[in-house]
Amino acid sequence: MPITSMKTIPYSDPGMLQGGVREHRAILNNLQADAFRSGAQSQNTGQAARAFSGANVTNEQWQVAGLNQTATADNTKTVTIGAVEGTNASAANFNFNYLQNYIAGADAADWLARGAANLAQDQGGDQSAFAKLNDFDGIPSTGANLLGQTADATQLFDVDLSATLSNTTHGAEVGNAYNQARFRTIEANLQDQSAQAIFTTGQRQGGATDPVSQVAVSDGGETDNTITQIANVMQMGNDVRLTGDFDLSVNETAPLSPRTTDLFIRMNELAGTNSAINSSAASQEQGIVQSAAGGVDEDGRVTENDGQASNYGDSQAYNTESTTVVNSISVRI
Repeated sequence: MPITSMKTIPYSDPGMLQGGVREHRAILNNLQADAFRSGAQSQNTGQAARAFSGANVTNEQWQVAGLNQTATADNTKTVTIGAVEGTNASAANFNFNYLQNYIAGADAADWLARGAANLAQDQGGDQSAFAKLNDFDGIPSTGANLLGQTADATQLFDVDLSATLSNTTHGAEVGNAYNQARFRTIEANLQDQSAQAIFTTGQRQGGATDPVSQVAVSDGGETDNTITQIANVMQMGNDVRLTGDFDLSVNETAPLSPRTTDLFIRMNELAGTNSAINSSAASQEQGIVQSAAGGVDEDGRVTENDGQASNYGDSQAYNTESTTVVNSISVRI
């Protein structure tokens, strides 16, 4: 039997020759800019003044606790997709014989810009004063306690996660792969972008179970207790920003030839979240117990002596917070 050859590929048909795939894809996954600070301040003081027979006893103490925290986290990515030359740079528009596929795209998943802070301030104090009787010149005994506690905390956050991607494809240039391709695809796939600011603040100046205590007892003398507590938290001007700018647009200067062109933007197509979270929790607790007695001895028994007993307490707690959270994704195709 004679052997005959079969022409399986009609080379004269320009639509049957397989070309190549030209793909420029930027994958930006698991980008994170994270700033975290934790601070604690504690002040607890006990004072006792006991004066007898005209004595003069004074306790005086000032406590200042300062905390200043500044956190900066920057994560910046810049990607440029350059124009790809075609396989047949001399071809004019539709007159070429390659089934070329051109793909330009960007994948971005799991981005997190976060600023988080924990702060606790605890102030406690106990004062006890006792004065008894006068001296031989009739001058009464005096017992005095003076306590000042100040806790200042300043926390500042600047978190910036930024990614910029640009595509320089030119559709009207004959020698460009995008112009020559039979199939064109430009796509952006985005998933799970989150900007978060989470702050927790607690201030405590005595509490229900263990309040600040002042006891003044006078038996023919003078007693004074003075306590001043100031707790101040400043969380102002915090800035958390997540910014994505994807420019996949094609520089068009003339109409494209009639070929398949697909343009896609997919934001959390199957799952994922895109969120901006600004969360703040603050608690303040103040408790003070004052007790004053005149004309009694140390054991609480009434005497016939005169006496003057005074307690002064001042507790102030301030919490000022201002935070901006931005989640901005821009895509151009």
